[in-house]
Amino acid sequence: MSAAVSKLNWRAIIGFELCWFLLVYFQQLAFWPVLAYLLYGLWRLVGTRRRLAVVIIALLGIALDSALIQLDILSFALRDSLPLWFWLLWGIFALAVVELLADFLQKPWLAFVLGAAGGPLSYIGGAALSGGVLSFPAGYLSYGVLALIWGGLAVLYGQSRRFYV
Repeated sequence: MSAAVSKLNWRAIIGFELCWFLLVYFQQLAFWPVLAYLLYGLWRLVGTRRRLAVVIIALLGIALDSALIQLDILSFALRDSLPLWFWLLWGIFALAVVELLADFLQKPWLAFVLGAAGGPLSYIGGAALSGGVLSFPAGYLSYGVLALIWGGLAVLYGQSRRFYV
């Protein structure tokens, strides 16, 4: 096993992917186990700045997705706002950014490309697994807006790393 692979935070990688899947597929049913994982991850973080970064990233994401709902870029079945499980999804994602992802996003051009591709794909995958709970009322415009936002967010996450590491 190479040194780079052995240095990866496998708990963060597997934990995020598992929590993402559980929340998207089971939504509210997965709330308590995923919340327990988030609290454990926050407890494991060393330093107040890192914990604060998780909170700021999560709140920024919740605010952005709430705005996207109001603009009819995103939609949740039978809701006019983000469901609670999606708030928790942002918390889990923010934890993954601080623990792992920001390390890969330090080159702005690469961060933008990865964010612009990965962000919308995550939403598309989530919509497919959610059983119609998440949808894109603006069609392809939704994907374009998500790509631009996520490209910018990835650059921001990579560059903000220096404030909490």
